[in-house]
Amino acid sequence: MKKIIHIFCLLIIAMSTLANPDGGYGNSILPGHSPKDTSMRQGDSIMHLVIEHAVKYQTVVSKYEADIYIKGRAEILKKNFLMRFAHHIFPVNRKTKDMVFEMVSHSKFNSPNNFLHDFKAINGNAIPNSTKQQEVLTFLNLNVYSPTIYNEGIIMPVAHNAFKYYNFELDSIKYEGNLKIYRIRFTPKMGSQKLICGNLFILDKIWSIDKIDVNGQFSFAEFNLVMTFGRDFRHFILPATADLSLRYHVLGNAIASTYHSSFKYETVEWVEEDTESKKWKSLDLTGYYRLSSDTVPIIEDSTYWTNKRDVPLTEEEQQLVYHQDVPTPIIEKEDTSNMQKYLKLTEKFTNTINLDYKTTRLKYSGILNPFQLGYSGRNGITYRQKLRFSKTFTHDRQIRFRPVVGYVFKRKELFFTVAGDWEYMPQRRGALSLSIGNSNQGYSSEIMKEINEELKDSTFKFDDLNLMYFKHYYVELRNEIELFNGFQLMTGISYHRRIPLKRKSDIQVGDDIKEIINENYHDFTPVVRFTYTPRQYYWMDGYRKEYLYSYYPTIALEVARGIPGVGKSSGDYCRLEADIHQSIYLGLSRRFNYHISGGMYINQKSTYFADFNYFARRNFPDSWDDQLGGVFNELHSEWFNASDKYAQAHFMYESPFMLSRLFRGKASKYMLLERFYLSQLWLPILPSYTEVGYGFGNHIFNIAAFAGFEKYKYQSIGVKFAFELFQ
Repeated sequence: MKKIIHIFCLLIIAMSTLANPDGGYGNSILPGHSPKDTSMRQGDSIMHLVIEHAVKYQTVVSKYEADIYIKGRAEILKKNFLMRFAHHIFPVNRKTKDMVFEMVSHSKFNSPNNFLHDFKAINGNAIPNSTKQQEVLTFLNLNVYSPTIYNEGIIMPVAHNAFKYYNFELDSIKYEGNLKIYRIRFTPKMGSQKLICGNLFILDKIWSIDKIDVNGQFSFAEFNLVMTFGRDFRHFILPATADLSLRYHVLGNAIASTYHSSFKYETVEWVEEDTESKKWKSLDLTGYYRLSSDTVPIIEDSTYWTNKRDVPLTEEEQQLVYHQDVPTPIIEKEDTSNMQKYLKLTEKFTNTINLDYKTTRLKYSGILNPFQLGYSGRNGITYRQKLRFSKTFTHDRQIRFRPVVGYVFKRKELFFTVAGDWEYMPQRRGALSLSIGNSNQGYSSEIMKEINEELKDSTFKFDDLNLMYFKHYYVELRNEIELFNGFQLMTGISYHRRIPLKRKSDIQVGDDIKEIINENYHDFTPVVRFTYTPRQYYWMDGYRKEYLYSYYPTIALEVARGIPGVGKSSGDYCRLEADIHQSIYLGLSRRFNYHISGGMYINQKSTYFADFNYFARRNFPDSWDDQLGGVFNELHSEWFNASDKYAQAHFMYESPFMLSRLFRGKASKYMLLERFYLSQLWLPILPSYTEVGYGFGNHIFNIAAFAGFEKYKYQSIGVKFAFELFQ
């Protein structure tokens, strides 16, 4: 009998241990461990179960429809004259110091991240623009079970390897009726805007999130988000309420925004695991996270809003919304002083200008906009000006005018392009384009032969040869259209005019070269290009088709043929190029990009210029979001014209927390993403050229350093810098 009782007691202890996620210790202290060690061990045990279930909860909801009530308030706490130059950074109405508004949206969700928000009503002492509406929706449209949120901007504590980034601690246990709720405190292991801190409230046994209270920094705002979730079986992982606080601190200005939201669900559909995995998912993601374009009606009826609110307005909010006993006017009086006139004029010159009127849009970079500056070691400081004008017609057909002018200070070269498009079939990406401009200076195939002879001397340097360059002007007419999803055809004709920089009286090279470079050259070149991306996901913005992403590489083949006898054209040759590139998402803000291409000139029956499409100099630094890469930053410009064939490969690995782990303090907080670069080039006259680089970027700028090696011997190092803001 004693043995039976003993065995029964052991079974009870074993069962209680299995039932308790913290290993059976509850809130007791483990022998030889501090209270903090024990709570962290318990927190880790619970989070292992939460993360395991998050994989299923992430996609368990197929679709839902809900009415969302949103109350917002935006208050200017501190401002100075720099507010005029920073208003693009945060959505704020400078003339309304304290804005209060309410909105009602009928929202639809289709898994995994397909949102459609149709605003039904709006009211307030000032009506928020679409940017302000987008601000709140950016924070509300999140799935707390996803490994990353906000376009991979933040790594969540439920990611599969969250223990690499976060410390977890069981803070307390609370009982509500028959529910047992664990409060897990999580803190980042390193300082970074990619990480957040706060509390997760976890329901026992089902290991779902009952509430989340997080603090973090995104873009230029510090934020706090408190979101509660439904507890009944129909809505247990869907948000019930959300409270968001944002505080911006930029250029000595402070703006505070708060939002309260409540959700009323109409329909909820769950994924059927037996059939969902077998479905061939549609490539059409139309409606992916967008606002309806209809005009939102302003409804001032207090009864209507009383029925929509889950929490009544405060007395102060009522005074602001309904203008009750407001002691001072909300709209600022215009200051007509000379200083204000000067600041307004300065703002027009230094800011990006956006003008929208019905179907007409104008965007101008601003003649003195510092964010149009860039820098690279080869080109020095660069400055660029851009203008975009568009007019939209029926069925979203559009005409666009997009001139660009830029100056490279180190080379003292001015580049310009005057281009226009007629998008005649937006649903098939059909567009007819005309462009006129100039391009990089180059030298001809005859001078290329001279260089090849000089290269036989092992001591050859480009500086030893006084290369005679040609100015290059062109006009191009082309048509692009999608033949079927992901497969595009481009056909075009171009006319090139090349003029020598110096005539033969100024030349210091051999007589045989003098006569060659004393001529002007003209090329008439038809071109055909095929581009194909298998399984290309897209969405339809009205009638306009826009590509999103694909899990497969993009392949391109281009053929250009120089035809003599058209006008003054003398070019008689054929250029072939092929390219393949892909961006591979590796999870948790990690990405691997590759870009491989090659080209050659064949049937060269005349003098030609080795101007390749995929192997060319880039004069202006690109935005961090340029995913294609495929550029050499430290390669001498002379090499781009030195051969009639080439092969190149570029690789880029992007991830947070690489070298930034070595930094301490505030510096690492602003290194949101880091990149390692590796590029390799083959030319017949340069069998090996290698570049390696490292860069980091954030919402304001990106910067990278590159080192070049010719035949594995170090040659040079340089820096590339570009502003990310307003790109």
